[in-house]
Amino acid sequence: MASWTQKKQLIAIGGGASLVCILAVVGVFYVDGEIGEIETTITQKQAAITAAQQKIAKIGGLEKEVIILRENLDEYVKVLPDSKELNGFVRMLTMFERQSGLVGTDLLQKPTRAAKGSERFALIEYSYEMTGTLWEFLKFINLLENYERFINIAEFSIHAGGKGKDDEMRDGEVVHKVKLTMQTYSYNGKAAGKEAEIPDYESQREALREEIFKRMQAIRIDKYDHKGRQGRRDVLVDPRMRGDLLGDGLSPSEQRAILERYIGEAKGLDEMMQRSRRQDTTLFDQYALEKALRDGLTKISADMEVDEKRLTYAPYRVRWANEVARTVDALRGKVAKNQEDQRKADPFLPQKELEMLVAQLDADCKAGQLEEAKSRYELVATRLAVPPEDARHELAIAAKTWHTKAVTALDFSGMDLKIQGVVVDRSGRSGLLLNGEVYEEGEYVSDELLVKMVEEEQVWFVFRGLTLVRTR
Repeated sequence: MASWTQKKQLIAIGGGASLVCILAVVGVFYVDGEIGEIETTITQKQAAITAAQQKIAKIGGLEKEVIILRENLDEYVKVLPDSKELNGFVRMLTMFERQSGLVGTDLLQKPTRAAKGSERFALIEYSYEMTGTLWEFLKFINLLENYERFINIAEFSIHAGGKGKDDEMRDGEVVHKVKLTMQTYSYNGKAAGKEAEIPDYESQREALREEIFKRMQAIRIDKYDHKGRQGRRDVLVDPRMRGDLLGDGLSPSEQRAILERYIGEAKGLDEMMQRSRRQDTTLFDQYALEKALRDGLTKISADMEVDEKRLTYAPYRVRWANEVARTVDALRGKVAKNQEDQRKADPFLPQKELEMLVAQLDADCKAGQLEEAKSRYELVATRLAVPPEDARHELAIAAKTWHTKAVTALDFSGMDLKIQGVVVDRSGRSGLLLNGEVYEEGEYVSDELLVKMVEEEQVWFVFRGLTLVRTR
């Protein structure tokens, strides 16, 4: 039988073993918990690493987008002027006035709240008053719409004209008074924070040049150009004829007759211009048409100054401005340009045309077609002042000689010479009774007219150095 001491030892050993077991179990649970926490931390770190890797992978694309946006930033914000460009904005309004035809009467910048230091945009508002026709106003609005800066027309009002005799007219259109409120914003680029630096920015920008250009095109907005009146009437004007505006003037039917006559004349002149430019038109026909066109323009311009005032009916005045005055002005410009082009090229007739002119003048004079010869020369007279050193000088002199003969003969034929009788003396000097006076051969009838020879059926005269015959 074991002693008590041995039992104590066994109990102590068993207790120690139990304690060790308990401690081992506790250690196992503790270590297992630590392992779990470490595994959780590892999982979280791996997730963070994955997210970071994903962000790193996007950096290249983000850098490209940032570069493209930075390079196109001016295109995005140019719709808004900065404070330095506001003076240019006002000058732009003045330029648009001239282009549209409006007359500005007042421009006032309204007080607005200034932008704070951190704000990017500040409101700027203008009150603008002007006078002009409906079409000038629409043109002005169209110019504002197509302007590269952002401009908002917050409100506008039109005080219609054409309600009294003394109301202003412009190019046959009634002038109205317009008031509008325009808004824009100034851009404060300094309010932005510091920009992030992108490594190797310049080379990346060069590589993205095509994409930057494509994005820039996508930013731009298509523009619409106002086409003008295009036959429409001013909706702000009553089209009916008022008695107080008609007054003691012409009736609408009489005014219409005047208008249609001028429209026909203007169209005729325009057709003349077109014929002069046709390929199959000969040179001299071209000169004849150009001369007739110049003469026609001179005449119609003088007549228009009188008859324009006789048209008081607003619709007829509109048609006058568009179908008569505009056509005549355009023709004047074309004629002036043609003359200037000819002067700059060669102011004289070409050699072949000069040779043809001399031959035609010779044929006309010998055939007795003196008026044709005179007109043919005078059509091109401005292009015959050829200087002596030019090879065409002799031809120009020959043409001038034939013209002088034709004019002299025409003047002679127009003289009042009544041959009332002749005396033919074969052995001496013959004579004649001319306009009640007796003249012998070799005597002067006037400073320019000499009796050269008297025959029974005809009398020979020398007129301005040219020998001419007058039959009884």
